Amino acid sequence: MTKREKALDACENVLDGIEEDTISTSSALLQCLRIARLLNDQYAIEWLQYEYGGYPLTETGHIESHAFNIGYSNGRGSIEDGKKRIFTELASELEGKVTAQQNAVSNFSTQGASVSGEYASVAMNNLTRSVATSTGSIITSIAVSKKRLSILRSQYYDYALKKQIEISFGNAASQVFSEYRENVENYFSSLSKDTIIKLQAIEDKINSGNAELYSQALTTCRRLFESTSNELFNRYFPNQSEKLYKTKSGKELDVSGDHYRNRLFAIIEKLDDHSAEKSIIGSNIIYLIDWIENLNDLQCKGVHSDITRQDAIRCIIQTYICLGDILSLQK
Repeated sequence: MTKREKALDACENVLDGIEEDTISTSSALLQCLRIARLLNDQYAIEWLQYEYGGYPLTETGHIESHAFNIGYSNGRGSIEDGKKRIFTELASELEGKVTAQQNAVSNFSTQGASVSGEYASVAMNNLTRSVATSTGSIITSIAVSKKRLSILRSQYYDYALKKQIEISFGNAASQVFSEYRENVENYFSSLSKDTIIKLQAIEDKINSGNAELYSQALTTCRRLFESTSNELFNRYFPNQSEKLYKTKSGKELDVSGDHYRNRLFAIIEKLDDHSAEKSIIGSNIIYLIDWIENLNDLQCKGVHSDITRQDAIRCIIQTYICLGDILSLQK
């Protein structure tokens, strides 16, 4: 079982347990901490560790500012006298307090009490009043503790629900992308060896762990577009000697030199015209060209600024899908 599968099971345990009232709030907290660990959710791990072990205090006895903000933003906050405050009792402490106070309430009673003498009536009234006051105070305290437990319970439920949806959607997306990838790989196999080598070069760079190579990966993506446009343009426009290509709308595009995006436009227009299936790519060429433009802007960042691995991954995925859709029109 993978970590994501284990996390999904833990999500189900929290959701089912809270909905069916078969799990304590402190147990739900531990399950959420397990979910966060399995998914490497660093923010949630920090928050849930505070929930489990307590919110750290400064030397002056105040809650650390960072921890306070986390607690406040995760359901513990309130505004009293115009100031932000949070309650700091842990779920286990609140559960223990409720149990102890409920037992105490059941023991507060005047039943069996006996007084005598001249002031018996006064004594009994005082005893009854004292029991009522103490009982009322405990009941109020129980209500506060239960309300806070409900808040924490709701926060843990929401976290588990959010992660369940994310994992489930991710699984569906993974399956869809896997099927898409299988088809696209068949399309890429129709390209030349030189173009395929560029695909391999991208993989080598993204897995290098070298920040400098991330920029090179984006540059390679752009060259892959260029190589693909040149190859397909020569394939579908073998007799094109003019520098200009006239689109169906009558616009003239320069398809010479380094104008690879214009060549891609011409390729898409031609492939769509002969495609048996009208795809979203073929029916919405303008959208695709805008997409390519955006990709090119992102790729150019490799020259003008530092590129993170996330930037490189995003560009590679978009390049893969974009080129895959273009190639799929060859059917």
